[in-house]
Amino acid sequence: MADPQHVMPVLPPHLVVDDFEQIHKRFLDFTYRVRRQYLAPHEAMALGYDKKRIVDQLAKTCHERRLRQAGLSRVPEKERNELIALVRIGGRLVGPTTLHEERSWMSEVTTFLMHHMRSYVRAGGVGLHLPPIILAGPPGVGKSWFARSIATAVSLPNRVIDVGAGTAAFRIAGTEKGWSSVQSGLPVETMLQTHVANPLMVVDEIDKAGTIYSNNGNSSSLTTALLGLLDPGSAPRFECPGLRVQFDMSRVIWVLTANDADRIPAPLRDRCRVFHMPELTAEMALAFFDRIARDICGADGLKATARTFVAYRVASGKISLRQIARLIETLRSSDDGEPLH
Repeated sequence: MADPQHVMPVLPPHLVVDDFEQIHKRFLDFTYRVRRQYLAPHEAMALGYDKKRIVDQLAKTCHERRLRQAGLSRVPEKERNELIALVRIGGRLVGPTTLHEERSWMSEVTTFLMHHMRSYVRAGGVGLHLPPIILAGPPGVGKSWFARSIATAVSLPNRVIDVGAGTAAFRIAGTEKGWSSVQSGLPVETMLQTHVANPLMVVDEIDKAGTIYSNNGNSSSLTTALLGLLDPGSAPRFECPGLRVQFDMSRVIWVLTANDADRIPAPLRDRCRVFHMPELTAEMALAFFDRIARDICGADGLKATARTFVAYRVASGKISLRQIARLIETLRSSDDGEPLH
């Protein structure tokens, strides 16, 4: 188990309910203890069919009543077990005491992150802690990649929510009865799967946020879904609409990306620190290439060719950091020395 100082409760303790087998064993043990008070040992341990059925029914009734009291009677068994495990273990707070990525073209962001973490740690904070941030800039400058690299640097669970996919509001907050399916959002799902209280959520293209509707006419707004999770007053008491259970989501890290910051709804901008990314330059592209290609050995000729190709493509405005990363992966997997196309 993780150090208790690095764990925080993200669910209320009353959700812990023993499973049916544990409750049944306690009823059975109690029955044997009572019978041993007035029967010989061999008789006390010999329960007839009717008495066993009574014990079974009592244990079942007790288990169902405790589930109702905890508000878990309608939660499927798999999700119920995940909830109870998270209550018992708590959510780990992952992250080093400092974080500073060497990204020359993103120095404003990295400097902010470094100073924020230093102040947080000096105040006694534990785990990676960041306020919501927005990375705004033209396509191809590595906004999403940079967001994920923060999580990768500290082995932090992370999920990407693509606003352009059209179902981002569902993936953030989850769905309840009235939609085609009932499910938890990605932040809750990630917390249940990893037992980490501060996972990093990347919301891509937040400037495309809108409202969608269910078959019954219910609306789901991405902005509304995000506001409650970004607000420090409501995030600690977020109720998952699918599970109907209250989570403390105050330590979830949010990084939003956008091509045009002016198109982001004002309430979201007000809750985030906005950073503007510069246009991709040849210097940026080559620095990025050199950094992620430095661990490739024995392919100097291919690396030189690929680097020249990157310089040529960025000069014509026809390459992005995402494409450079894919080129590096192709280079890394090339074993036969064939030229890159």
